[in-house]
Amino acid sequence: MAIFRRPNTPSGGSLPDIDDDAWGDPPASTAADLFRDTETPDRERRREQRLVEAACRGEESAVEALYRTHFDTIYRYVLLRLGSTAAAEDVTSQVFLGMIKGLGRYQDQGRPFVAWLYGIAQRQIAFFQRSQGRAPTPVDLDAATELVADSAGPDATAEERELRVAVARALGKVPKGQREVIMLRYVLSLSVAETAALVGRTEGAVKQLQLRGLATMKNILGQAGRELV
Repeated sequence: MAIFRRPNTPSGGSLPDIDDDAWGDPPASTAADLFRDTETPDRERRREQRLVEAACRGEESAVEALYRTHFDTIYRYVLLRLGSTAAAEDVTSQVFLGMIKGLGRYQDQGRPFVAWLYGIAQRQIAFFQRSQGRAPTPVDLDAATELVADSAGPDATAEERELRVAVARALGKVPKGQREVIMLRYVLSLSVAETAALVGRTEGAVKQLQLRGLATMKNILGQAGRELV
């Protein structure tokens, strides 16, 4: 059973306030809006760097803020990889336990903190798959639909929520290498250089995988009567 819960689920305690824009982008009205390159503002990077430094010193409020900031991003990534909401909850829980245990050894290498969490997630996903000894189960579409629709934000229209769901389903049909790049670029919001470092490819190769992945997404969405322009 998962120890960590989604931050917006009451757990008997309070978490420190953080900037509203740390929770993600405003709702998108077209599929293309979901795949626009975005740059993290320098002030956000500096803010996160201070949080990480405080967390490494053992400040509980900073650890909680990092958890609250990154939980949904990591959970969505794990869910898309494993295809099971129950497994995603348990594995994401282990990722953040790993974060807490590893903060004392963390070294800033100039990459976003979420890139470090991605490495932990990769190991936990691999461990889970080995322990299961079988292929991931299909996504629980009802639960996944609720999760992806919620990521559009509280002010999103029904159309925007449905769009998120369509995109999530289409992403599951994209070839593995292309899918991984798209998830790193647009789910974890990493740069081309950061993505290349994580997947062990050149920046040019990452750009090609990204282009092919988006072209695949365009075809899949087009067959469903939606456009990725």
